[in-house]
Formats: sequence, structure tokens, C-alpha cells
Amino acid sequence: MEELAATPPDIQPEKKKLRLFPLHMTAFEHYMFVDDRPLHPMTFVVQFQFAGSINRDSFQAAVEASLERHPLLAATIGPGKGGKDCWKKARNPMPLIDWGSLGDPIEFPGGEFIDLRQEIGLRIFVRHDDEVAIVTTQFHHAVCDGIGSYQYLGDLFYEYAIRNGATELPPPIDLPRKRLKERGRISYDMNNFRKPDGKLMSTWNEALKFLKMTNVTLKPEVKKPTGFRATFPCIQSFEFDKDEYKGLRHAAQSKGQIINDLLVEKLFVTLSQWEDKSSWFRQRRHVCVMMPMNLREPADNEVSACNAVSQSFVRYKRSAFKDRQQFRNTLGNELLQLKHDRTRIPFMHMLAGGHYFYPKTLKFSLDFKKCLATAILSNTGDPTKQFLMSFPKEKGLLRCGNLLMTDVSGVPPMRPGTNATISIFTYRRVLKICIRCNPNQFKAEDTKQLLDLYVKNIRS
Repeated sequence: MEELAATPPDIQPEKKKLRLFPLHMTAFEHYMFVDDRPLHPMTFVVQFQFAGSINRDSFQAAVEASLERHPLLAATIGPGKGGKDCWKKARNPMPLIDWGSLGDPIEFPGGEFIDLRQEIGLRIFVRHDDEVAIVTTQFHHAVCDGIGSYQYLGDLFYEYAIRNGATELPPPIDLPRKRLKERGRISYDMNNFRKPDGKLMSTWNEALKFLKMTNVTLKPEVKKPTGFRATFPCIQSFEFDKDEYKGLRHAAQSKGQIINDLLVEKLFVTLSQWEDKSSWFRQRRHVCVMMPMNLREPADNEVSACNAVSQSFVRYKRSAFKDRQQFRNTLGNELLQLKHDRTRIPFMHMLAGGHYFYPKTLKFSLDFKKCLATAILSNTGDPTKQFLMSFPKEKGLLRCGNLLMTDVSGVPPMRPGTNATISIFTYRRVLKICIRCNPNQFKAEDTKQLLDLYVKNIRS
């Protein structure tokens, strides 16, 4: 029998272009989507400040070019495979880009809420004059996590830089579209939740644990009138300079801590002190801090902006803070264990069980608006280290074409009952704390008061 000849290389059939959409949501994306509310949108804020005069045409072209590498940021949600809600290519893939003069307020005709059925999960606001530009971005957490947002923004600043005088910038790394289909395996692997006999652990016990939670909810000293809402983004910030930051690291080391442990410890103390005037019943509740955990491995940097994160919940009764040394040791051990077991956090197993087997039950349980955490703490570090390409530096500041990056700030989203959300940054080798409190209840001065108490406790 005559052997078939191989197809010559020059007439090989063309590879079909990978069809990405419609794309099923992962368990975490679904959770962020169904836990979304107009008064508590699942959106987070990232803000970069630059020295220089921003080129509007170049910036808008850079936004469009950078979106090509991050498909989820140009997608909406609608019925797809099997009639289930899926990611679909948006009819209008360009985000809102709102321009204004420096000092102009950021206003939302339809509110902060982003309806992913109608628009993509990204909005951009630019406030500038001839010497300063502030780029404020709002991301929907169903689309990507904080690291994913920095990956996209790094691409955006790269595209802007090459249009504005940047030379010899290394090309960005390739982001194969097929890798985006693997994002669910990064955030959840069911094999991590199997018993020795191979059976999956039950998700009901974890669900019952969360339903039984009685966590403290922070309140402002003076109740605000119905309909009150603070100006967006209403972030209060404080910086420990390089020397004080170095001193804090040494102070933590002297107590057998790393700086993150110290910041978590002092946050617990601060939240407890804020509630000192609470009733006896509220004092019996737990103080709970939710911390996002990055699940990416080095190879996962090839995945475009998405969610590859879990959520850990650390809870203590207020009586635990009386013996500070014992609390410090217990907390340090728990944080170390969480870091070691970050891919096996029970909360993700519960979300996956709800997403794949009980989606209606998951949504119903979230509709109770139960307080899952007193506050959220995200230790971001230096977000520029999450960029997928490198930029030249001038005196420790990144150069993006004709713009010099001078500052960064931002905060995670918050859900009902969680009235404080905090990010920690170390860009420019300073320690910067950013905090936002529930804009429906807290004025800027209330948030500043909570920040001052936190800073005081850190310095102590």
C-alpha cells in the first residue's frame, strides 16, 4: 500500500484563528458578577499621577491598542453556551474616556455601577493641565483582579510611550489568547480539595460557616442622611517616607514579623478601637479582615488581564487583642499558613460548588447582604512590578514617553457590611496607605479619622 506523502510546508493548511468568545465565566468571575449592586458595585479604583503634559490623541490611541491584548476588558456578559451567561465580544469595545481639567470632579450620570450586560468593565477618567496628569481607572472585578489591571495599564502606558518619544523600549511579551481559557485552572483546581479517598470535600460546611458569621460592621460617628454619597473616588492617603518605612521594617523584624504581618496586626487593633463604644452585643462579634491572595505562578504572566485570585478571611474576637504578644504570634502563624495554603482556601471551594452545582443557591445566599468582613486589606506592593514590560527610570520614577510617573493609589471594592477597604503601596520606596470607606455613609473627614487612627497604631 502506497504511503501517503506529507503535505509540503509551502501548502500547509492555514491554522484557524482561535475563537475565544463566547467564553464561560469562572467561579470567581461569577461570584463577582452576582454579588454586584448599584450601591455596592464590585468595582475597584486604580489611579496613577504623572508629571508632564499628556497627549490626548496618543492616549486614546494607546487605550485602543492595549485592549487588543486583553480581551476580557473588551467584553460584556450575555447568554451564550448552553444558555448560560458568558463573556461575549462587546459591540462597543472602547471604554468611556472622560477628560477634564485638573480639579474637575469625576461624576457618573448613571452612578458608579457598571452593568456588564451593557458596557465593558473599564472606565477611564483623565484630569490634567500642562504640567500634571491624573489617570483614574475603574475596573469591574468580574473582569480582572488588581494584578490584571496593572498588567493592562502597563500595556496602556507602553503604547502611549512609544507614541511620545520613547525609544529602545523592549517589546512586550506575547499573551497567547488560548492561555486565557486556562485562567479558571489558575484560580481553582478541584484536586486541591480532595480527601485521601479521592472524594471531594463538602462545600456545605464552609457555606454554613459563612452564614453563621457575626462580624463587626464599622459605622461613622455621625449617621449621614439618606441619599448621601461622598465624591468619587474619595480615597484618603498617608505616606511613610523612606526612612520611616525602613524603621517600620526593622521594628517588625525585632518582633519576629514581616512588614505585612505588622500592618495586618495594627489594622485589627485599629478596627477594634474604632468600635470601643459599641454595645455589649456588638463587642461579642468578630473583627474580620479579608485579604486577597494572588494565585499566579511565574508561567501565568503569559495570561492576559483576568482574575487569578482567592480571598482569605482572618477573624478574631476582640478579646484576642488583650494579650498583644500572644495575638501577634497567633496571627503570624495564621498568615504564614494562609500563604502556604493559598491554592486550598476553602472559600474558593465553596464558590466553585455554588457556581457549578448550586448557582441559584449562591445568588440567593449573597442577596442576604451579610457582612463577610469588617475591612479589606490588599498589600499591593509596587504595582509597576506587575507591568509586563520594563520602563526606564529617572531618580526612581518610571518614564513613560513624555510623562514621568510620580504616584499611584487605589482601593479594592467593598460589599454590604464591609465599610472600609485599604490598599498598601510601595512605589518610590515609600509605604503608602490608601483607604476608602463606604461612600453612602462616610464623609471624607470620617475616613480621614479612621486613617489617622491606623497610622497612629502603626507608628506605636
